[in-house]
Amino acid sequence: MATLCASLPAFASPHRKSIKMDPDVLEQPLNPESLKQILAFFSKNGLTEAEETLKREASAVLRLSKEPLDTNEVNNDAILREFGSLLSHVDASFDNFRAEFASLLFPIFAHLYIQLIFEGHSSLARAFGEKYARSVPSMYEEPTYSLLRISTHGQAVGHPLVHALTKNNFVLRMSKATIKQLEPFLARNATIKEIIHDHIVIEPVDGTRTKAAVEASLGGIIGQISRQDRKHKMFYGTVKEDLSSQLGVEKKRPKGKDRSDGKKKDANGPAPDRIPLPALIDRRSMVKESTKKVRISAESPPSVCLYTALNASGGLTAADFSDDSSCLAVGYGNSIVQVHCLNEEKLCPLKKIEQLEALDIDADDIFEQVYDESQAATQLTFQGHTKSVCSVNFSPDKRLLLSSSSDATVRLWNIATRSNVVVYRQILPVWQAQFCSRSYYFATGSADGTATLWATDRLQPLRIFADALSDVSCIDFHPNCNYIIGGSDDRYVRVWDVLSGACVRTFSSHKGPIRAVKVSPCGRYLASVGAEGSLVIWDMGMQRAVCLQEVTPTPFMSALAFSREGSALALGRSDCGLSFYSLDSVTTHTTSQEHLSNDPKINPNGFHMFTYSTKQTPIVGLHFTRRNLVLGVGAFGQ
Repeated sequence: MATLCASLPAFASPHRKSIKMDPDVLEQPLNPESLKQILAFFSKNGLTEAEETLKREASAVLRLSKEPLDTNEVNNDAILREFGSLLSHVDASFDNFRAEFASLLFPIFAHLYIQLIFEGHSSLARAFGEKYARSVPSMYEEPTYSLLRISTHGQAVGHPLVHALTKNNFVLRMSKATIKQLEPFLARNATIKEIIHDHIVIEPVDGTRTKAAVEASLGGIIGQISRQDRKHKMFYGTVKEDLSSQLGVEKKRPKGKDRSDGKKKDANGPAPDRIPLPALIDRRSMVKESTKKVRISAESPPSVCLYTALNASGGLTAADFSDDSSCLAVGYGNSIVQVHCLNEEKLCPLKKIEQLEALDIDADDIFEQVYDESQAATQLTFQGHTKSVCSVNFSPDKRLLLSSSSDATVRLWNIATRSNVVVYRQILPVWQAQFCSRSYYFATGSADGTATLWATDRLQPLRIFADALSDVSCIDFHPNCNYIIGGSDDRYVRVWDVLSGACVRTFSSHKGPIRAVKVSPCGRYLASVGAEGSLVIWDMGMQRAVCLQEVTPTPFMSALAFSREGSALALGRSDCGLSFYSLDSVTTHTTSQEHLSNDPKINPNGFHMFTYSTKQTPIVGLHFTRRNLVLGVGAFGQ
C-alpha cells in the first residue's frame, strides 16, 4: 500500500532588514565591547562563517579568548530557568487548572527552542531540548522531535514547521479562572510572557473544563480554531429530489402549488443555481432498490461481502465500487489499474467509428447497437501511471474512472472506449481524487499542501485551496456539491466553499495526520479518522465535535463509508477487521445539557455496534449497496 510522505511544503526565507552604519563608528578603535556586539549580530542573523572567522582573527589581536563572548549568556540561562518554573507551576496546580496550563508547554517550548537556534546558541538549544523535550504532552511528540533535528539557523529558516509556528499564532482556549491564575506567573517570567504576547492567542471561555475535554480539543500544529475563523455561513443541507414521477406515480398536490416543483427545499441548503451543475441522471432503478434497503442498527446487524485479492503485485493500494455496485476498480503498487465486473453483466466497448456511422440512429435499440458485444469482458486493465496508484474513483454513472498516483498525475479513463482520455498534472504526488455526486466536477488532494477543484472538460484547475500547512492526504465532496472536505497531515480537517474558494470550516482534535474523511448523506455530519487512532464525528452546522472514539492506530489510508440513509458508518481497521458505528446514537439521543455543551462525548456508550474480523486481510475499500449490503475489498497477507 502506498505510504504517505509527511513532508510539509517549503517556504521562502524571510527578508532581512538592511543595516545602516554610522560613518563615525568606523573612526573609533575596536574595543572588546564593540566586538561582542558585532559577534552577537553575526550570531543572531546566522552568519556563522563570519562569526567564526572574526573570533579566530580577533582573539589573536585583542586576546578575547579569555573573555566570554556571549552577551546573552545570562538571558539564555534565564530561558532554562523560566521553562523549568513553568513545569513546576503546572505540576503544582490544582487538577482543574493543570490540563489547561499544560496546553502551553508545546508552543512555549517550540518558540524558546526556535529563539535559541535563531540567536546561534545551538549547544544551549540542544541542552534545552534534551532536558525538557519529554515534558511536552505526548500528542506533540512528533513535532517536538522534528524541531530537535534542527541545529543551525539555516535549517530553521527553511523548515516548514518553524515557518508554520512563526507565521501563525498558536490559538488556545482557557477558562477565565485559569487565565487569572496564570497572570502572577507571567509577571515573574518575562521571557515566557513575551512569547505568549507575540505568538500565542488565549481566548477566554466561561466555566471550567475537564481534562478530557481540554485534551480532546488539542492536537493541531498551530493550536485550536480561532473565533474569527468560525463566522462563515455554510449551506450544509441537501436537495431532496421528488422522484415519484420517475417511478410513474402520480402525487396529488394542493391547489395553487406549482406542479413542476419537484424539489423539497431545505432551509440550510444552497440555492439550486448557486453553482452550475449537470442534470440528474435517470434514477428509477436506484429508487426501486432503495425501497428495499435495511436500516442498520444495534438490533439489525449488517451483512458483509468481502472480496479478497491474492498475489497482488506491488500491493493493493486503492479500491472503489461503482454506485450501482456492479463494478470494482482497484489500483496496485506496480501502477496498474483494473476494473472487475461483480455480476453476470459484461463490459462491452463502443464499436469503431466506421461501424457507428453505419447505424440507423432512429432504431429503437440504438443504445444497444453502439456496443460491440464480441469484445465483451469481465475485466479491464489500464496502464499509464509510472508509479504506485494512490486512489481510484468511479463517476456516478459508471462511464468514467479517475485514478491518482505518486507520479503526480490524475488520469481520466473512459470505460466504454477503454482508453485514457485526459491526464491532469500536478507537481507532487496526488493522494486522492474524488468525483462529486453529479460527475463533471472532481477534487484532488496532493502532497503540495493543496486541494484542487477540476472539471472533466478542462485541463486547468477551477480552484486551488492552499490553506493546509502540509499534505492534503484525503478528500471528499459534500453531497450538495457546493463544498470540498480535505484532511491534512497538519492534523486539521477543512471545508472549502467551491463558489468563493474560502475555507468555511476548520476542525481540530486529531493528534496525528488525517487518514480518511467522509460526509454523511444528510450533509450535516462529517467523520474523520486520525493516524493516532481516533474517529471523530463533527457537526458542521454547530461547528463542533459530537463525539470522539478511540480506534486502532493506522499508518495508512483508512476505508470509511456511511450507510445509504446515514444512520451508521463502517471503518476498515488496520488490524484486519471491520467496525460499525451508530451515528444515530450520538446525534438523536442527547440531553438538553449535552446539547448546550461544546465538549465532545468520549467513547460514548452505544456508538460502537459491531466488529468483524478477517484472517489476514486489511480492508482497503468499503461500499454500501442501495440495499445497505456492505461490500469490502482487501489483499490477503498485505
